[in-house]
Amino acid sequence: MARAFAPLAALLFLCQPAEAQSVGPALRGTITEQEPAMDVAAARADDLSVLGDRPSIFPSEFNQGQSNAATAETGSTGLGRAGRVEPVTRFSDRIVAVSGISNNSGGGLDNNVFGGDTEFDAAEGFRVGTFTIFPEFTVSGGWTDNRSQTANGDSGKLYTIAPNITARSEWARHQLDFALRGTYTGFPDANDDDDPNLTVSSSLRLDLSAATSATGDVSYSYSREDRSSAESANGASDIHILSGSLSATRAAGLLRLTGSVGADRTIYTNDDTGSATDTSARDNTLYSAGLRLQSNGGGVLSPFAEAAALARRFDRDCTDAACENRASTGYELRGGAVIDAGPKVAGEIAAGWRVENLEDNRLDPLSGMLIDASLVWSPSRLTTVTAGLGTDFATTDIDGASGSIIYSGDLRLARGFTSRLVGEVGVGYSYRTYQGVAIDERTFTGLAGLTYALTSTLALTADYTYRDFDSSQAGADYTENRIEAGIRIRH
Repeated sequence: MARAFAPLAALLFLCQPAEAQSVGPALRGTITEQEPAMDVAAARADDLSVLGDRPSIFPSEFNQGQSNAATAETGSTGLGRAGRVEPVTRFSDRIVAVSGISNNSGGGLDNNVFGGDTEFDAAEGFRVGTFTIFPEFTVSGGWTDNRSQTANGDSGKLYTIAPNITARSEWARHQLDFALRGTYTGFPDANDDDDPNLTVSSSLRLDLSAATSATGDVSYSYSREDRSSAESANGASDIHILSGSLSATRAAGLLRLTGSVGADRTIYTNDDTGSATDTSARDNTLYSAGLRLQSNGGGVLSPFAEAAALARRFDRDCTDAACENRASTGYELRGGAVIDAGPKVAGEIAAGWRVENLEDNRLDPLSGMLIDASLVWSPSRLTTVTAGLGTDFATTDIDGASGSIIYSGDLRLARGFTSRLVGEVGVGYSYRTYQGVAIDERTFTGLAGLTYALTSTLALTADYTYRDFDSSQAGADYTENRIEAGIRIRH
């Protein structure tokens, strides 16, 4: 993924003024840190000399808190995406997302919003050309009472290895971000229960003028199917998702218009062979094209409306009457508002409806309500609360089912007790319902964690996670209690 951007990154570097190629000292790379004193007015004046006679309407490094757009979280996964084995997203990922969407006219979250991490060992990163790179590595060990996350799972020891590398450009204009995150959870006494996870992503923003911006995003993710999910019965347990999107935003008076196109490619493979399974009928690509109209007049609430056309195509063609043709076309409509209630409260909330009309007349349309939200509230300098809602539409190869709709939500709180000690608690809930068959799955997740910075590069971590999976299918219910402790190293 990153290689695809290399020629463009090199071109943008050559286009930067000399002063833009050596912008200030290395950034600290975390939104929890106070930035070094700088003449923000002068810096913005420099941007004016390039962009025109008025400031850009788009997020800049000054009001994004040095965040990395490649790590931004959208909506909520309920502290764990339904049907998949995935780690809990970082607390700061939602703040990054909200920093990018709640910035209508110089407002939005400020740099002092607590990001849920220790400040004593705040990452400073190191410079490579016009980029600052932030490496991090966490290793931990622990115990779980349900290694396989199934109804009859056994208890046992575990270990987790989690590398995290992010990078961001230091240009006066434009922004190019990269992120590579992975986790590998292994069980010494049961190798078949290991849980690998990987995400590689990149985001490029081009400030074409004071009123026009273009953004490109690409990502790859790898995870495994939840062993108790209804989908795991087909034996294709590895999930690979390749995503790409392009969008352009133009502000015109009191309105802001955004057009976008995207594609999401999903492939299911067998974890025993590493090859695509012949029996999986879910390999598909979802294409989308959308338009969003948003108020650009400032204020606490900025209403918006958006619509998108959808087309889903599957790799496997139906060659006999018994095959269910799940290719579809459809649309989604959403309306909502961006919330910008000062430097400590911001976010976005929306609701709407989505329909996917399947080509096989024996299958009902996959349709349902959309609910999405990303909210951040910072009541004090060392306390931040985030809340999220999310809706996902998923394909299936279960006979008679059109697919499933997954509604997720979470509430999290992070508190900095000192610059060395930070605590976090959170709860999440996910509800998955299938259309065409009577299958429902509910997942409740709770977490609590502490991080203590020993030195400027080394921190101790301790986490407790509880998971309760409840399915309408007999014999699929399970609970899990997991305790982990480890060390985190970063530059």
